[in-house]
Amino acid sequence: MEILVPFAVNPVSEQAVRAAIGLFGSDDRVQIIAVHMTGGKDAPAEIAASEIESMGARQPASVEAEIYQVESGADSRSAVRDMIEEIVESRDIDLVVLGYEEKSIFEQLFETDTTERMLQTHNLPVLLVP
Repeated sequence: MEILVPFAVNPVSEQAVRAAIGLFGSDDRVQIIAVHMTGGKDAPAEIAASEIESMGARQPASVEAEIYQVESGADSRSAVRDMIEEIVESRDIDLVVLGYEEKSIFEQLFETDTTERMLQTHNLPVLLVP
């Protein structure tokens, strides 16, 4: 079973990674793939990726953290969502674990949420971690 956990360097993403490892880390048939998408060199992301792999080292499941380069710019959120979808399709992901935080009214009205898009466009289980 392959589990994708997209992460940013923030508490919501950290909680999602910890939940994925806590729920599935004891199963040696599971591979947890934590990915961070960045527009440039991102030292905090590299540190976080290293920490994720060290958390996984204490578990039977395979845990790997990867950093992908995406085009930065005005539509970088869309590029990140597209990259997540590409990873899901290319790696035959079985489950996506996403950190979730409540959005403001403005964000709900004017932004396409990655979580909503994953639920709408893929026939794939998505686990939301608050």
